[in-house]
Amino acid sequence: MIRVFIVFFIIMTVFPLIFLDLSSDRVSVKENRMLAEQPNFADMKNHPVKFIRGFDAWFKDSTGFREPLVDLYNIVQKNKWLNGILYTDGQFSYVIGEEGHHYFTGNGGKFISFFQGKKYFSYEQLLDMAAGLEKIKTYLDGKGIPLVVMFCTSKESIYPEFYPRSIRRGPEPNQLDVITGYLQEHTSVDVFNISQALLAEKDNYLLYPLIDNNSSADFAHYNQIAAFFAYRELMKYITIHFPRMVPYELSDIEISYDELGTPDISLKAEITYNKLDPSFFDDVNLNQRTAWENTAYENTESGLPTILFFRDSFAKWTYANKDREFIGQFIPQHFGKTIMIHYMNIEHIEEYVTEYKPDIVVIEAAEHAINDFAASIPRIQGLP
Repeated sequence: MIRVFIVFFIIMTVFPLIFLDLSSDRVSVKENRMLAEQPNFADMKNHPVKFIRGFDAWFKDSTGFREPLVDLYNIVQKNKWLNGILYTDGQFSYVIGEEGHHYFTGNGGKFISFFQGKKYFSYEQLLDMAAGLEKIKTYLDGKGIPLVVMFCTSKESIYPEFYPRSIRRGPEPNQLDVITGYLQEHTSVDVFNISQALLAEKDNYLLYPLIDNNSSADFAHYNQIAAFFAYRELMKYITIHFPRMVPYELSDIEISYDELGTPDISLKAEITYNKLDPSFFDDVNLNQRTAWENTAYENTESGLPTILFFRDSFAKWTYANKDREFIGQFIPQHFGKTIMIHYMNIEHIEEYVTEYKPDIVVIEAAEHAINDFAASIPRIQGLP
């Protein structure tokens, strides 16, 4: 029996050493901090005390099976609360930054790597997306239908100063600005992102939730006032083609604030559109990748154009039985029909255009989901 315990002890001691994590720039989402870097071995001679302290911190942070052990501790000892971070087994996890700001991190904390400037978008993906968008534009130009592409920005791109200080920010410009700039330079598509529009307003309004006080873990989206500024930026492109449209200004909305200072808004004008029954989409018999929140609206005013809006949750989102109307609150006011379909189904754009005969097509995607969006574009087949 003693020999068994000795063998077991040796295994428990040696295995973590065999699987030391030697990578750099590591972040522990569960502990809300950057893990220690490997010390400089030159300090062994010149700065031995500094080396010993650095090695001790690095070794503790690099031991094999560390993350599963933290999980076990988290479950058994802390009921999944550990050092100021709430970690859940589902898609919602976040880090807590300065002044109480919470930031969505995605599964496994992958959005932290976006903030760090680590490459998450290949040049080949960029080329494919540019070629695909140009192909869509050429197709729509042949039908006299303008195309506008909009990228929505994540909280850490607008409020980097409140991100946990232990996590180093990557170089500027960030990758979304690089991607946007490339598409502007190498395609003829009207493409933009909303970062500058939000940066211009960040000192006047809280544009993203500080925390989620509705217990729905919505740290991935902006709030209603930021969506209003995104809408206004989009309308700069839409009104080029429909100059008689009059976008709403700040004087056209009511702003109220909750106890955390988060603004909510509503239009002063009477709502002139109605949500159509889901059967509206029955005439399109497609093998869609997702029918998630396909939504259509019809305006009570006649003679208005039709918009086909490929989008994600930054245009409209429903979670925990609560609607976040976002851009979807304003756009239907300007159009006779507003048809909103997830961009994952954009491969069927020809069928949608044939069925709904839009006067303009808008495509929207979020910074967090740019990889998924890029993967959707090359799937389009059959355009003339």
